[in-house]
Parts: sequence; structure tokens; C-alpha cells
Amino acid sequence: MLVVGQQKIEVVSLGAVVLLIALATAAALAWPALNPWAFLIPTGAALALFWAARWEITALAWLWIYSHGILDWPDWKIDLAGFFNLTVPRLIFLAALPIFGLHFLSRRGRIRLDRGILWAMLALLFYCGVSASFAGWRAATYDVATAPYYRFLGSMLFPFLMFFLVYNTIRDERQIYWALGAMVVYGWYALYISYLQYAANLGWASAREFIWPKYINDSTWGIHFDRSRGAFAGSPPQAFLLVCLFYVDLFLIQKLKEHSIYRTVLALQAILTPPAIFFTGLRSGYLAFLLCGIIWCATALRHRLGLAKMTLAGLALFVIAAVSWERLTGGDRMKGGLAQKSPIVSRLILLEQTWEIVRQKPLFGVGFGHFVDAQQQLERDPGSLAGMSYGALVEHNLFLNMLAETGAVGLALTVLILILLVRQSIRLFVKLPPDVPGPLSRMFVILFWVLLANFVTDAMFRDPLWDVFTNALFWSLAALIVGFNRLLEPVSIDESVVGY
Repeated sequence: MLVVGQQKIEVVSLGAVVLLIALATAAALAWPALNPWAFLIPTGAALALFWAARWEITALAWLWIYSHGILDWPDWKIDLAGFFNLTVPRLIFLAALPIFGLHFLSRRGRIRLDRGILWAMLALLFYCGVSASFAGWRAATYDVATAPYYRFLGSMLFPFLMFFLVYNTIRDERQIYWALGAMVVYGWYALYISYLQYAANLGWASAREFIWPKYINDSTWGIHFDRSRGAFAGSPPQAFLLVCLFYVDLFLIQKLKEHSIYRTVLALQAILTPPAIFFTGLRSGYLAFLLCGIIWCATALRHRLGLAKMTLAGLALFVIAAVSWERLTGGDRMKGGLAQKSPIVSRLILLEQTWEIVRQKPLFGVGFGHFVDAQQQLERDPGSLAGMSYGALVEHNLFLNMLAETGAVGLALTVLILILLVRQSIRLFVKLPPDVPGPLSRMFVILFWVLLANFVTDAMFRDPLWDVFTNALFWSLAALIVGFNRLLEPVSIDESVVGY
């Protein structure tokens, strides 16, 4: 009876949505002067209400995340003077907020702020907001004038808020398949773009005709046009995604043992992914892929099998390095060269400049988003390493950036959040039995450790706060770990009757 009743509710709800859309269409036809709002507002409200009540609510997070890679068109935006331009991903995020609110109301779900990591995130947001308020929400240096508010809103506030929303809507292990399935689906598009870009860079110019959207082919938009950067403005988000994708494929291949077709598709995608990582031309991507492989083999595979696979992978890597040594020691990124000197020199310059800035303001920093401003004010000694750069050179390390901009306090909060996240994952790992057939298993926690290693490695080579996609993807996936850890904790009788 419960199932039949639920089916009736689904039919009635869907019927109500269809009726409301039909009435909106009739109103739009009857009063053309009210278009398009007479149709869009009732239709949008009906779909939002139905999504909140019946569909998988966390799908909104994945829709928002991957819209950065396919709908973030430079021309598709609403300019707001003195504030964020409203792009498609930002509009999706803003639309998701009331839908989540309707979801909490319709499901009578509890909104929890019961984890130390949530309070640490809130503290970091508050601290960085105060820091930017005192130093200014716009930087003085023209090239990075938007650094304070862009990085605060896009790469901290929005991802942390989505973390909070996803955390509070975790209730079923099938939500893991929603998260990973969305990555697999988008992964095929990312691979498609990657191979076409690499072919174009090798000389097959007509390959760019098959790339969509067309703005990706604009060499004046973004950087790293000589590499496979996917649909992003640079190759780091593409490399981060592809490293995640490879290990997600391996996880799903192990979990979907009864679905041979899915396993075949996933295996094909896993085979195509490592070359695409190579196409990005990022040393941080190569290193992350290697470190994640070591973690995966050492923890996900058992004893001798894991050791054997690590040994075979090491031998294969040694052979590849020996055969390609001349190319690896060159400076051509498209051929796998790792010895390009200018990025290495830039990081050495940044290291010395950061040290000079930290010495001046060690506790609270120069202000969130104002690293380049402080850099421009440094005394230039032509004989020193720091004096070799005269342009705006953004920080290439998350932790050094937080230390320079927000001081020891901001760095401590950043590290604390990562420590608390690791602690939550370890607790979840201990709670789960060794052999669980479903997606919520120790293997899933190990997969997250791999993704965490990918994120930290990426953060050691650049400042990911300039990259909304990477932060949004990582923190939304992290919310799954924290949310499931909460679900597996003992609950009192009084609490169990409230919420999901």
C-alpha cells in the first residue's frame, strides 16, 4: 500500500505540474504583452517545486558544477556594475538555493550545523570577508582588480555553501551514483574536446571545427591555448577533472560487476583518460596522477595484489621514462617536456616575494585578494631573485597565498579544514565493514582520499581560488563523505523521528 500510495502521489504531483505549465502557456498566449514572464515564472516555479519534492535534490549540485564546463559562455552574461556578472552557472546556483529551501520544507528535513568542519568553514569565510573588507573588495592592480570578490564569492562562498546544502540532504547511498555518474557523463564530453584540441595543436587545424561551443577556439579567451584545456579558460581544471575521472571509473568498474555493458563503457573511458591527462601539458597533473595511483594501489588493493600492481606500474613508468627521456627533459609541453624553465623560475621568484610579504605582516596578511598589490609595492633589488619580475605574477600555491594574504590565522584555518575533512573520512572508513557490495564502502572512502590527494597536489602548484570549477567539484564530493559519516552515527529516539 505504501508503494501504491507513493506512486499515486508521484502521478498527482506530475499532473499538477503539467496543469500549471498548461495554464501558464494559455496565459502567455492570451496576454502576449506579459510574455515571456507569464510563461517563465509559473513554469519555473512548478518545476522547482516538483524537483524539490520528488527528484534527486543533489543533482542540482552536479548540474551547477558541470555547467562551468559547457554553459559558461563569455557572451552569456548579465553585466552588473560593481558586482559579479550573472553568468549561466551563477544563475543556476541562485536558482538552486530556493529549490533546496523548498526541499527542506517539503521533506521537513533538519538543517544541521553539527560538524566542526562546518564551523571551521564558517570561520574562514568570516575571516576572509573581514580581511577583504578592510583591504578593499577590489585590488589596486588593474590586471587582478576582481581578485578579492571573485575568489571569495566564486571559489569560497559558493562551494562552501553547496557543501553545506549537499551535506544536509544526504540520506541514501544511491546519491553516490548520482555524483559519480554525472562525472562520467561529462567526462565523455571532456575527452572529446581534449582529443580534438590535441589533434589541432599537432597540426590538424580542421579538428577545431568539431569543437563546441565555438568560444573554446578563441585564442584570446583564457590561457594555455597551446594545450588541451577542455572547455575551460586554462588546462588546470581539465587536468584535475581527468585525474578524478580515471579513478572514479576504476571504482565504478569494481562496483558494477553485474552490468557488463556499463563496465565496458567505463573501461574504455579509463583507457582514454591517461593520454588526455598528458595532453593538458601540466606537470602538476602528471604528479597528481602518479601520487593518486600510489594511494589507490596501496590502499584499495589487498596486500600482494596491490604490491604486484604497484611494481608493474613502476616498471612500466620506468620503461616509458627511459624510452622518452629526451622528450621528458625537453621544454616542449606538447611532447611531454618537463624542463621548461620559466615556470620554475617564476615559482622561485614567488617564493622569495611571499617570504618578504609574510615578514612584513605575518599574523593577518596583506588582505584577502591583495597579494599582487603587495607584490607591486616590494622594493626591487635588481641583484635579487625577487627583483627579476616587474609584472603582475599571481601566487602559484594555495597555502603560500593564504599565508601572504590572510596571515598565519588564515593559513591555520585552511589547514584545519583539511585536517577535519581527513578526520571525517577516517571515521567513516572505520565504521564501514570491509566487504560491502554497495557504493557506500571503504572503497568509496579510498576514492575520496585519492581525490583529496589530487586537490592538494593541484593546490601546491597554483592558487585554485581562481578556479571555481575545481573548488565546486571537490567540496561537493567532500560533502558526501561528511554527510554519510553523520548518517552512520548513533541517533537518539527523539532525533530519529525528525527529518529524513
